[in-house]
Amino acid sequence: MKKMSEKKTSLKIPESFLPLLEDVRLLKSDGQNPNKMTDKMKAELWRSLEEFGWTDPIITDKAGVFCDGEQRASVCIAHKEFFVPVLRLTMTDSQRRIGRQRYNKLRGKHNKVLDQEEWKRLIDAGEKKGLVVLLEAVGEKLPFEIDERQGSNMVPESYELIIEFRDETEQQQVFLKLQDEEVRRMLGLHPWNKHRVLNL
Repeated sequence: MKKMSEKKTSLKIPESFLPLLEDVRLLKSDGQNPNKMTDKMKAELWRSLEEFGWTDPIITDKAGVFCDGEQRASVCIAHKEFFVPVLRLTMTDSQRRIGRQRYNKLRGKHNKVLDQEEWKRLIDAGEKKGLVVLLEAVGEKLPFEIDERQGSNMVPESYELIIEFRDETEQQQVFLKLQDEEVRRMLGLHPWNKHRVLNL
């Protein structure tokens, strides 16, 4: 049995690590890309390109036929942005097609609970409008309890608790408990957290 250090990698290194800027209008489509986008999705794609730039190049075969990035190319043409990063690789037609399948399908799936926690953080950061537009573009919407949130709902720095006590001793006990750091932390939790019940 070979040691890990003796194993040879089977990964191919592309001919060029750096994509070149090319006129996207000269690239070619085979007209058979199964990945389609709505107008709203294209608008969000353009917004992402404007905000973050090109994080991935368009990938084509040596003849300039799309393997990945055809939607980005069409969005750029629609916005008269013609020069984009393109990485041309040596591949057969079958490799180009299976590559397109991989790029379209291997995007991962979102955990719904973690997604909603991220949405709450975005809303608290003042990004609710952009989030709603993005979700609408992909046919989703904010759940009611999240949609009703108006920015941060943290308990304000000063607030009043009205508590009735049986006697002075009980009052003193509760007062001391309210000085406890853990109790103070619990009182400051977000309202959507279900574990806010304090047994004083």
